[in-house]
Amino acid sequence: MAGVASKEHASQDVLYGRLQWLMFWRVIFITVLLGSSILVQFKERESLAPPMLVLYGLIAVVYLLTFAYAVIFKRFGPSFKFAYVQIGLDTVLVSFLIYVTGSIDSVFSFLYLAVIVYASIFLYKKGSLITAALCSVQYGVMIDLEYYGILKPFYDMTSLGVQEYEESYVLYKILMTVVACFLVAFLSSSLAQQTLRTERELKAKQKDLEQLEAISASIIHSIDSGLLTLNSEGMITTFNRAAEEISGFSREEVLGTPLSSIFQDVVEPVTSPDASLKKGPYRYEMEFKKKDGSVGYLGFSMSLLKEPDGRSIGNLLIFQDLTAFKNMEDHVKRVEKLAAVGEMAAGIAHEMKNPLASMSGSIQLLKKGVDVTPVANKLMDIVLRETDRLNALANDFLLFARPTSDSVEPVELSSAVGDTLELFRKNGIWQDRITVIQDLAPQVWTEMDSKHAHQIMWNLLLNAAEAIHGKGVIRVSSKDAEDMVQVTVEDDGCGMSN
Repeated sequence: MAGVASKEHASQDVLYGRLQWLMFWRVIFITVLLGSSILVQFKERESLAPPMLVLYGLIAVVYLLTFAYAVIFKRFGPSFKFAYVQIGLDTVLVSFLIYVTGSIDSVFSFLYLAVIVYASIFLYKKGSLITAALCSVQYGVMIDLEYYGILKPFYDMTSLGVQEYEESYVLYKILMTVVACFLVAFLSSSLAQQTLRTERELKAKQKDLEQLEAISASIIHSIDSGLLTLNSEGMITTFNRAAEEISGFSREEVLGTPLSSIFQDVVEPVTSPDASLKKGPYRYEMEFKKKDGSVGYLGFSMSLLKEPDGRSIGNLLIFQDLTAFKNMEDHVKRVEKLAAVGEMAAGIAHEMKNPLASMSGSIQLLKKGVDVTPVANKLMDIVLRETDRLNALANDFLLFARPTSDSVEPVELSSAVGDTLELFRKNGIWQDRITVIQDLAPQVWTEMDSKHAHQIMWNLLLNAAEAIHGKGVIRVSSKDAEDMVQVTVEDDGCGMSN
């Protein structure tokens, strides 16, 4: 329904313009006819004879009708009925003009053909045939009435007019006029229909072309990559929205300017012979300076624009801002270097633990000797303590350098904590002076990483032991608190100042 409505609206617009032109040319023709009549009368110095008065009256009637047409047209708008009325009245006026100017001998008979021609333009085949029939009937009736004496000749009442001619000539004249009217109607309507069909096809092609151009422009301005085209002279002809964002230049600033006005360093790669000789796209990466002076990194590909016959008409450049990508790439390289350094440091820390363990074991064996003096025993304790401290530092560094992935699993708390306490009791440094008392609720289950829990408990026990001077006691207890379990480590050492 929308398509039908649009076609009717388009035909109304066409009819509107054509009716305006019809009224305009009618006035022009009548004005020319009036001027030529006055000129003939002035040259022959004739007085206003009745035929001339009638002719002037006819011209005045046409002016009045045109004025009335204009008023009606302005008030009610264009319509095909209005066109039929105008053309029908035009045939009547032409018939009257022919009658006034000599009937069968009138030089204005050709006006029938003119009316039929513009009827075919306005009303197409049907309207032109109807107009041709009207002209034929009017001309035939007028000639027949004169021939049989019913209608007297207008220009000379004393003359016989059509009756002066033989019947065969009169019939021949009527037939030729009828044939000419219908022949012109067929030809002009065919041409009008062909013109209308061509006009519609042209409008459809133009509409498709406009839609295609709109789609192409939408695609060009919607893609994320910058896009610009250069003509054969190297001037920018297309510059999309992404290109504006990347370069900082607006489309109005760069159209019609050379490529060097935006990317100075790109000109050489694009215009180099190597690039122009390549059959495929030419890719390149480089630094570039934006309009605001900031420096970025540009990656672009260039290819030739060609006509269907293969003739080159310019270049197409598609480019992207690789600045963020390059920054991320540099960051990844730095992280990889730091990771390598961390791996190496972790390896060194791991290797340090082996000699520390050997040193600790050797000192403990020496302490058990029977001839160890009190001074040597004290020094050995210092060595063992510092060895354990270095070992703890190495463990902490390994935990930081190569953190293990969390492995949460159900754990029975008293058993997990009890294992750590048992290892602490058997440590040679603390077993003679530290007493560990545990008060752990049995069958308390929780979810945690047992390795991390062991490391945390071990660090708490070491801190508590270092806070005790001489002999002392460390108490480890647990209790349930609603949806959580609380483990407490207490010592009777000196504590910490606030």
